[in-house]
Amino acid sequence: MKFNVTRRDVLRFAGGAAIGTALSPMPWNLTDDLAIWTQNWSWIPKPPKGERATRTTVCALCPAGCPVEARCIGGLPVALRAANDGAALCPLGMTGHHLPHHPNRLTGAVGITRGERRPAAVTTDMVVRETARAIRSARAGAGSVVVLDTRPGRSGSWAWRRLLAGIDSAVVAAAPGLEGASLASLDTMLDARSQSFGLDLRNARTILSFGAPVAEGWGQLDLAAARESVRLVQVEPMRSRTAESADRWLPARPGTEAAVALAIANVLLAEGLVDTTALSGTDEFDSYLSVIAGFSPDRAAAIAGLAPDEIFATARELASSGPSIVVAGEQPGGGPLGRPAETAIFGLNLLLGNVDREGGIVGRTPLPAPGDDAPLTPLARLDEIPDHSVALVIIDASAGDGVYPWSLVARKLSPKGSLVVALSPFLSGSAARANFAVPTPPYLETIHELPTSFAEPVASIALSAPLLPTRSGAVDPVAFMRSIARAAGLDLAGEWATTESLIRERVARIHRAGSGTVTSPADGSATLVAELSTSDELWDALLAGGRWSAAPSNTMPPRTMRITGGLGTALGELPTRATATPRPTGTLTLVPRATRDTSASAAVSPVLTKLYQESGLRGSTGTAVLNPRTAASLGFAAGRNVRLLTAAGAMRVALMLDEGVMPGVVEIVVAPERSALGEKTAPGARTVLDLLTPGNEQTWSAVDAQLLEG
Repeated sequence: MKFNVTRRDVLRFAGGAAIGTALSPMPWNLTDDLAIWTQNWSWIPKPPKGERATRTTVCALCPAGCPVEARCIGGLPVALRAANDGAALCPLGMTGHHLPHHPNRLTGAVGITRGERRPAAVTTDMVVRETARAIRSARAGAGSVVVLDTRPGRSGSWAWRRLLAGIDSAVVAAAPGLEGASLASLDTMLDARSQSFGLDLRNARTILSFGAPVAEGWGQLDLAAARESVRLVQVEPMRSRTAESADRWLPARPGTEAAVALAIANVLLAEGLVDTTALSGTDEFDSYLSVIAGFSPDRAAAIAGLAPDEIFATARELASSGPSIVVAGEQPGGGPLGRPAETAIFGLNLLLGNVDREGGIVGRTPLPAPGDDAPLTPLARLDEIPDHSVALVIIDASAGDGVYPWSLVARKLSPKGSLVVALSPFLSGSAARANFAVPTPPYLETIHELPTSFAEPVASIALSAPLLPTRSGAVDPVAFMRSIARAAGLDLAGEWATTESLIRERVARIHRAGSGTVTSPADGSATLVAELSTSDELWDALLAGGRWSAAPSNTMPPRTMRITGGLGTALGELPTRATATPRPTGTLTLVPRATRDTSASAAVSPVLTKLYQESGLRGSTGTAVLNPRTAASLGFAAGRNVRLLTAAGAMRVALMLDEGVMPGVVEIVVAPERSALGEKTAPGARTVLDLLTPGNEQTWSAVDAQLLEG
């Protein structure tokens, strides 16, 4: 029998099937099953039933150390909020309790081979043996040893310096691009003696910021709460959250910050708005004045793409609305501005008399060391270490991570063979570039120390208390140091054997000194340390979310108030650098960007994929953002896939258009990486950061790039 099927029959069947399917329970049961399955993946935490309670601690995911109130069920945290009324946590802080369950969390030590998609499981003892072998080779002349510290100032940072003190070629260096790193430029300008410098932003009335994300919690300043008492002037090429929050925004072209700073100095001097008597009389200051004289507001405005009136107005406001402070910020993901620019920017503070002044840049005594006065290996900047000279790099990312081009580290490695060992809770960020990665406990599973930040006028310390049991397999960083010391035959005196015991030593020294106060996160009340009978009481107060702050000192060690480190010399070639030079047709300025809450951690909650990838509210990695006029001049349309080409290589990216991007500039988001969001990627896989080749000033804040077909 012949079976004839007409088009009408097909349509009737399809319509009936659709209606029948919709009315049947099958698709809804399937949807429900999918929802249940996705809520019960192996890596998702399963809160137990139990008593509800709240605990106060400190967020350790970035140096700001915000007080946190954790809502717990059965003793386990299920929600985090700011402990201070009226305050708010960033997206990373709100989801910090997800990180111990992150899909890319390390559960054991691994060995990473380039080109292999999956790392190989190894034992921690094996990593210790290989590290000890590399140390012995370095002592025999094979190269130097470098510890790259992603959170300097901790007790663990001191322990690394103590461990490596017996190795002549060893140094401890801060990881590139950390917040506040620009303050190191002051060391070349002032006689710092035994002091460090801090920014007193809370008492400033005018802040001139060159690229610092002040409105995103940078410097621990709650800009929203301080809007009526603080005026903010932002110098930045991008229309960032801080630029939009500023009272005045100066959209200077990328790389022209030094020219703007020198032009402001020119106005301050030409109009007699500052008194330079304390600085005059040195060859360095005379050299500085000669550089300033070459940057009139008209010239600098032409270089930076600004109106001269904006430069005049900014200079006059700094002089008249004090106390004022001028800061250079490391754009999240974008790196420092470079030593010449930082020198020009901080030179404004010298002219304005903002050093050792409330609301300016203040000298402060450092935190007490946790151990005795034994010799310590020196501190160094990564750019000071000779290229191709390092036999062993140990990356301590146990307390956080950073966003920087790996080429900064790779160029230091010896061509004869180098070993890179990373301590990290996650197989992402710095750890993905190592030969061996050792798992350490993440935030909320162990005590994390929040030492003095760059934006505090006095020494301070806070502790992040553990709210979860430490997962089996996690290695305490200080215990790892002890193992290395035994295997390599290094002297590491002291009874401390864990991170907690070492921090307790520091807290005990603070208590013995009997100075300073502990501030409660609940009501802001302060308790004198002298009123606490034992160091255990101080310890308990810190674990409850309190912060110890040293007493302000009115008798700082004497400092020579003059330019001592080559301010004029550092700026000697700046006129030729700052002046625009011809570039090949179609060349753009590539400016890397990241939000501040994704640049301090190697992992973010997978829940935030909605924010960083799916919603479009924040840019995702692999997307190049252009001004529509720039795109039109290149013949490109939104959504098109193109090749992004720099001196370091090429990568395919998707185009997005935004009027907020400066013409001639291509903005690209460099964090969070896919692995940071929980995707399984090959360790050390190429990322956008690999297209950024830092120049002689070790900055990657702006590089030349081209967008090409296909």
